[in-house]
Amino acid sequence: MALRDRMRTRRQSGPEEESGGQEQNIMDSRTLPLTQEPDRTAPEEDSAVERLPVDGRISVIDGVVSIIPPEDGGRWPVIRPGRNVILRVNGEAIEDKRVLGPDDTVEIIPADEEPICEIKVSISSTKMQAVASVHRQAGKRFEVSDVPESQFARITAELSEITEPPDPSVQDVMDKLAEAGVVFGIQQSAIQDLIQNQSARTVVVAEGKPPGEPVDGLIRFFFTEISEVDIDHTATRIDLYDRHAITWVQPRDVLAERVDPVPGEPGTDVLGNSIRPRNFRNPVLSIGEGVELLDEGRKAVATREGRPILDGKTIKVVPTFVVSQNADASTGHIRFSGDVVINGDVLDRVEVVSGGLVEIAGLVSHAKVMGQQGVIIQKSVIGGQVEAGGIAAECKRSLSVVNSLSLRLEDLLKAVQQLQRDPRMQQLKLTDGQLIQQLLEGKFSEIPKQIVELEECAARSLSLFQDFAALLSTLRSKLVGLGPTGITSRWELQSLLESLHNLALHLEAMQAEEADIEVKSLQNATIMASGKVTINGTGCYYSHILAGKGVKAPRGLLRGGKVVVNEGNVEFKELGGPGGVATEVVIVDGGTITADIIHPNVSISIRGETRVFRDPLRRARAFVNEEGELVV
Repeated sequence: MALRDRMRTRRQSGPEEESGGQEQNIMDSRTLPLTQEPDRTAPEEDSAVERLPVDGRISVIDGVVSIIPPEDGGRWPVIRPGRNVILRVNGEAIEDKRVLGPDDTVEIIPADEEPICEIKVSISSTKMQAVASVHRQAGKRFEVSDVPESQFARITAELSEITEPPDPSVQDVMDKLAEAGVVFGIQQSAIQDLIQNQSARTVVVAEGKPPGEPVDGLIRFFFTEISEVDIDHTATRIDLYDRHAITWVQPRDVLAERVDPVPGEPGTDVLGNSIRPRNFRNPVLSIGEGVELLDEGRKAVATREGRPILDGKTIKVVPTFVVSQNADASTGHIRFSGDVVINGDVLDRVEVVSGGLVEIAGLVSHAKVMGQQGVIIQKSVIGGQVEAGGIAAECKRSLSVVNSLSLRLEDLLKAVQQLQRDPRMQQLKLTDGQLIQQLLEGKFSEIPKQIVELEECAARSLSLFQDFAALLSTLRSKLVGLGPTGITSRWELQSLLESLHNLALHLEAMQAEEADIEVKSLQNATIMASGKVTINGTGCYYSHILAGKGVKAPRGLLRGGKVVVNEGNVEFKELGGPGGVATEVVIVDGGTITADIIHPNVSISIRGETRVFRDPLRRARAFVNEEGELVV
């Protein structure tokens, strides 16, 4: 209440103490108007006594503030807020001491704390998760402390009660989620776990649905440019150079196909927004020469015979196999049905077998090169063997036997594998050799006959099979008579098959008609061509040349060795050497031998007519006339 009202109430109260009555009298006398005469009936000594100022006082009892105003110019009481209270004077909260006035109204409010049960929801940056946590805080009730009557009062309150916060409900959590905008993927079990545990930990209460991952389209290839050859580690001899197989395709062979993509399904975040799946990849079949597209661009097929390659992302079929480096131990043997181009040298022990033309940018050193349609060597041949073409009729005849035998051996191997999986045969516990023996005596009895026929072919052309003599011997020892009983594993048949395939490649390379060889020079080399041999460099030294259609070396010499030509001309700048090195030139059928100089100890023969030179001869030309005489 206002201080003036309290002053009025105090004056109207009942009997007072002596001092109080005196104060009342003093106050009453002080409030009189200044012009009023003093009471002459009063004792003279009372009027002469001077009143002292009395300070105002304040007290707090049971939270009620009582203020006694000052008297006779005394000071008004001072009030100050303490702990746990809010002190308002005239409706305004104060934080420091305050001198009260006659019109001030004082209000004391305990600083009670309400219990808190707060649910917090946060959404991840991707909007794919919403997490919630519960924050609980107990409430507090304070009671204002009593303050005895005094001129200064510091108002405080003491803790009187602690109240527990209310438990959250599922609906409270749902309301908070709705307030945050979460409408999708709400997990009721997670909400139950959140409110039951009542801990401050965060719980994932909603999860979005990620978009379905699309299935990318792809190109499925059905070829490999170069594949590794399986090695039979149980074999007694392994050619480590025979490591690669080059793919060869025929027209209409399927090279690749495109598999269409499958789009992904849209997802949804916790706010209910749709999420697009990522774009799928849809590759395009790119084709080049020798390939066409079918089935609305889904299949790539070969349009010609050749080697399939992948040029970047473009599928091509080329008739040429290109080796960009030297052909050596790193490349192994090279056997290819088409043309072969080697942009380097062919080095020791490497075999290059081609069903087409072989072109070598470097030299051939102690290696073997066979080209069915010809061989071109830009540099020298040193200690190597080069063949082009061959005996066409004999090659074709032998090749038919080899191919037939290979097919039957493949069937035999399949039969052995099938019988080994048969439970009834497993009970017999036959060895691989015993099983092969029984099959050769029954269903595959023609295999031994084919082996005998192949031996007859080899006997008619020893040079054609000279590199495969061990194969013929092994075929007889393993598959003729009681030989199969010595086979310990069916993989020995696989080894024989691979050797037969190599023989077939060899025969294919040798059956070309009039295949030529072109080389810069020869040294301790062997050259065999069904067509013509051309030597563009300084000549050949201690080498053996066999040609079907002639030898031409207008700027070179033939020193040592032998040249045999079936028919055609032989042209050299020089035959033999000054030291009389033995050199021989033979033309089986008709032809002419020419040379700028023929040294002693050179033998020439045309149609069986032979002459050995004892003295040098310049600008020589030899031929057989109509009478069959050798004319030089």
